[in-house]
Amino acid sequence: METTYSWETGGKGGTSRLLVGGIHGQEGSSTIKVIEVAKDISVPEGRWALYNFPPSPYLSTLDPLYYLSLAGSKLVSIIQENKPDIFLELHCYHPDSYFKLTKGDRKDFFGVPGLVELENGVLMGSVSPLIRSVFFALNDFPFVLEIPCNPSKEALKSCQRIMEIIASSSNRREILQKLGQIYPRQVQQLDDYFKEYTENFHPAFVEIKKRAMETDLKSYQDLDKLITEVVKQEDYDLNPRQIKQLEGAFLIFKEYSSFRCCKTAQI
Repeated sequence: METTYSWETGGKGGTSRLLVGGIHGQEGSSTIKVIEVAKDISVPEGRWALYNFPPSPYLSTLDPLYYLSLAGSKLVSIIQENKPDIFLELHCYHPDSYFKLTKGDRKDFFGVPGLVELENGVLMGSVSPLIRSVFFALNDFPFVLEIPCNPSKEALKSCQRIMEIIASSSNRREILQKLGQIYPRQVQQLDDYFKEYTENFHPAFVEIKKRAMETDLKSYQDLDKLITEVVKQEDYDLNPRQIKQLEGAFLIFKEYSSFRCCKTAQI
């Protein structure tokens, strides 16, 4: 099956919505099925842009090197071009990965909370903090849907319901309000994760960018020292994995900020 796909509708005004699937490995052969469903959903205002990537070597989106790879740099360029208010990153998983994606202590091992199952094996969570902090404003809605590889009709139906909500909404608040009517417990859990992000990772990253402008950073050691000082002085609740991700996010910010592409790229 051909998996490379791009399509968009709507004008340049209003809400910018971007859906991207298959961004690493062989996931595109499954996410294209969701993209095909999305194409038939009407959007009352704004833009609706859909992309599905061809197969590529697998690198985790929690690895800063991903965003320097061919696939990762392509993803960044699409985000730069669209500057989405609402961004959906589609992935697929095999059954033996379910526990790793959803377990409660995932933050300790990977620096991010576990994904939350909505229904029919469809999991939801935030995109990697490496790009969440760099390319999106705080109240944008950049999130991940993980679907079972070779998704069932029931899973695709769930995805359609979620994407219809996205298409008919113009901001984060509207989306969560509508999702909360269907999945109240799950949305409350996702909201708790967001509050934790806004109280810890996000302000830490903003402060690091600010202080970096006032500091002569000559090496990675200088950056590590700056990050350690910020986390300690401001008493942010971040584990070692998350502190390392702050470094990765800053390096991605430095790599791409010269393009003046992002809502939060400029200090």
